[in-house]
Amino acid sequence: MPLIQSKHGHDPVLITAVEKYSNLNKGDTVVDCTLGLGGHSEMFLKKIGPKGTLIAFEQDEENYNYALNRLNKNKNKHFILKNFVHLQNEIEERGIENIRLVFFDLGLASTQVDDPKRGFSFMNDGPLDMRFDKRQPITASMVLQKLSERRLMEIFREYGEERYSRKYARIIKENLPIETTKQLADLIERHTPRDYRKKGRHIHPATRVFQALRIEVNQELEVLKDALLQAISVLAPGGQLIVISYHSLEDRIVKNIIRDATKDCVCPREILICSCNHKPKLKIVTKKPIVPDDNEIAENPRSRSAKMRVAEKL
Repeated sequence: MPLIQSKHGHDPVLITAVEKYSNLNKGDTVVDCTLGLGGHSEMFLKKIGPKGTLIAFEQDEENYNYALNRLNKNKNKHFILKNFVHLQNEIEERGIENIRLVFFDLGLASTQVDDPKRGFSFMNDGPLDMRFDKRQPITASMVLQKLSERRLMEIFREYGEERYSRKYARIIKENLPIETTKQLADLIERHTPRDYRKKGRHIHPATRVFQALRIEVNQELEVLKDALLQAISVLAPGGQLIVISYHSLEDRIVKNIIRDATKDCVCPREILICSCNHKPKLKIVTKKPIVPDDNEIAENPRSRSAKMRVAEKL
């Protein structure tokens, strides 16, 4: 599970690249859609100075409070305890304009991964929770209990790209209730074919199931699509959109939305004459995604899957 930032001493993921491509100046306005523990926002505040403005979203109350305390001395900030899907409404309600950067880091914070009570990881036993926002009612355990075997299979296949999605869905429904991370991880491991486990796999057999469940509990992919479109809308011309993703499902969404926003025409291929009147809204800044170097991966192994894409508002 990738890490946004930690209390343990290393920098936030790709912090040098983020600083370089943000193109920020004193007095600029920045939206950090994933405040986390405040590592990237701390850098943004230094770049924009006391006359700049930072708007930051965080739905995890523990992270929100930590970042608020960390950055409390800065007066030019608006911290919002909400999911970034509320981006456009919150910006418009505050009358904020001329946004020069909208930033997303889609990884998990160390506080989420390393706390067994949050239920994101099978490394330590804890309740099967997985909620970013603990105010929402549905936990991962409840998803397993309430959804049909067929729907679980679809979730594991679509959100986890899990080859044994059908089998895992069946054995989960046969062994309910499942209320802890260890229960689920052990169940998956016991029912994973031995040959598959021996093929030099570097990940636990339950990794993809846990990813799929987390995405379902938090509706991560649908929220991301919506928020990216909002981000493009609120950016000022010349402003930067920077997104760090950590798995192929996220990166595909980011890549496709940025690509579509650069097109003159989005009509279906079978239509020979354009009728969509679509105008490009972005230009791509990084032709290929930026990834951590060996030094960063050595310092923070959880950053190894990070990919950063940058686009500029036209």
